Amino acid sequence: MGHQAAAQQLRAATPEIIEAYRSSLGRLGSLLVSREDIWRQCRHQAQNIVAECAQALEAGRHSELPGAGEYSRLLGAHRVVQQVPVSESVRAAEVLWQAMQAAVAEAVERVPADERHAAAQTVSTAFRAAAGSRLYQGIRGYEEAQRPPTPKVQEGDPGAPAGGANAADAADAQALDLLTLRERQILEAVRSGLTNRLIGRRFEISEATVKRHLHNAYRKLGASSRVQALNKAFPGQG
Repeated sequence: MGHQAAAQQLRAATPEIIEAYRSSLGRLGSLLVSREDIWRQCRHQAQNIVAECAQALEAGRHSELPGAGEYSRLLGAHRVVQQVPVSESVRAAEVLWQAMQAAVAEAVERVPADERHAAAQTVSTAFRAAAGSRLYQGIRGYEEAQRPPTPKVQEGDPGAPAGGANAADAADAQALDLLTLRERQILEAVRSGLTNRLIGRRFEISEATVKRHLHNAYRKLGASSRVQALNKAFPGQG
């Protein structure tokens, strides 16, 4: 018995946790299970939260999975398009915690009796950190997606740059407006340094689909490489 065995027990229980989670959301009439694509994203987040809890149980401290914050922010923006309010994600976090209770209790039984209370507290703390971080980033993405676009400065307006610089900026801004949400998400992932394969895994699409979205984004931005596309999509942000 020990913390490693407890972590393995919690990981093994993940399918049952996810099934209980989905059933509870369904009984509540949550929009997160109203469509298969929305549920896939929700399930992905839930599985990663459980994984972080198991890792904390094994290591004694919480550690966030790489890319979790960026994915959550992009997903928050996507929720605007899907017309799923933030309140659904907030409620879902509590539903997931309830769905985990039986599995957590069983896992904790695998550590020595005098360490069980501390182990349970470690999992609870890890869950709040994992879910809280994702909710925060998701809300950021949601609010950014709802924010009205900044008015474009026309040449000749007060404060407009002299010469042709403003015309070029306006052209870039117009091209950005043509990008789909998925194309923007993939460019964000490229900026984070992810390969096409990892981008495909993040959004549960094939590498060929990632390449197609990138090709479309390059064409709209008038770019011939990733560097050019990123410079046009995120000017001044490196």
